[in-house]
Amino acid sequence: MKIFLFLFFTAALNVLFAQRSSYNNCSGAVFAPIEGSFSLSFLGEKKQNQMWLVFIAPKSGRFQLDITSISTSLTISKGVVYISNEEWCGLPPAQKSKLDSTSFEMRGQYLLKDIELEKNQYATICIETPARLENDVFFKSTFTGTRPNEDEQILNLLSNNDTLPIYTLVLRDGQTRAPIAGRISLQGAPEINGSYFASQLNISLKQPIKKGSLKIEVPGYFPVEYKEHRIPLGAIYIDTIYLSGFKAGELTKLEQVYFSAGLPEIMEESYAQLNRLRDLLLLNPQINIEIHGHVNLDENSAKKAQKLSKQRAEMVKDYLVQNGVAAKRLYPIGFGSSKPVYKQPKDEEEKEANRRVEILIKEN
Repeated sequence: MKIFLFLFFTAALNVLFAQRSSYNNCSGAVFAPIEGSFSLSFLGEKKQNQMWLVFIAPKSGRFQLDITSISTSLTISKGVVYISNEEWCGLPPAQKSKLDSTSFEMRGQYLLKDIELEKNQYATICIETPARLENDVFFKSTFTGTRPNEDEQILNLLSNNDTLPIYTLVLRDGQTRAPIAGRISLQGAPEINGSYFASQLNISLKQPIKKGSLKIEVPGYFPVEYKEHRIPLGAIYIDTIYLSGFKAGELTKLEQVYFSAGLPEIMEESYAQLNRLRDLLLLNPQINIEIHGHVNLDENSAKKAQKLSKQRAEMVKDYLVQNGVAAKRLYPIGFGSSKPVYKQPKDEEEKEANRRVEILIKEN
C-alpha cells in the first residue's frame, strides 16, 4: 500500500509540474517566430483555458499578428498583449501593472495591428477561450524594421572605461562555423543582465561571474540553456557557442535535462529546456523525432540499464504530449549503456556525460 501511494504521489507531482510548465500558463509560454506562420491548440483546461505566446523584436520595428480560430469560429475568445523590456512572467506585480497593454476580443478572427517594439522588447500575448474547448488557432506574424541602420549582428555594450575586461559571446553554426544571430539571455551581474539579439555580444565586466545563466535561441536551431554559466575575469574572454540545426538525420544532445538518480523521473530544473524542445515541435509540425535515452555504465546491469534508459526517453515523450505535442510524432528508444560518450569514465563529470538524452530528427 505504501509503495502504491508513493508511486501515485510521484505521478501526481509529475502531472502537476507538467501543467505548470505548459503554455496554458505564463511560465510555459511558447517563444514564437516574429515572422512566420504556425498553429497551436488550446489544451482544453477546466479553468483558465489559455494560450501564452512571446515574441521578441530583433530590432526596432512594427509587429502585426493575424489570429484565426480554425475549429469553432463562433466562440468568443479574449486576449491581451503586454509590452515589456524583460520577460513579463518574471516581473513583480507592481511592475506588471505599469506596463503597456492592449485588450481585445475575437470571434473567429482578430488582427493585432501596428504594435511598436524597440529592439529586444517582448510582446507577450495571452488568449483565453471557454473551458474544455480545444480550438486550433492559426497565427501569422509579420515584422517590419523601422531603423534600417540598426545593427543586429554585433552588439557592443562596452563601458567607456577601457580598463575593464571584455567578455565576448559568439554564436556559430555547429557544422559550417558561420556566424548566426539569435536571442541571447544573460543573468548573473548588473552589467550583463538582459536579453539581446546578436551573433556577437561584447560586454565590459567588473567582476567574474561564477553562477550566471545563459539561454540562446536561434530560429532553425536547437536552443541552448546553461543554469550555472561561469565567466572568468581576464583581459578578454571569448565564449563561442556552436548550435545544431534541426535537420533530418541530425543527432543532438538535450542540454540541461536531468533525472533523479537511478530513477526515470524528470527533475523540475529540466522543464525550461524541455519547453524549448516543445516550442520547436509545436512550431514545426512537419518534424518527427526519436528520443534516445542513455545511462552510465555503472548504474545497473545491461538489462536494467536498457529498461531505465527507455523509461527516461518515455518520460520525455510524456512531458511533451502533456504539453500539446502529438504522441505519434515522438519515438522513445532506450540504448542502456551501449553507447557511452566515455567508455571508462574517470570522474563524475564524465559519468554525467554518459547519462544523456539525445534527439534525432526523423526523415518524413
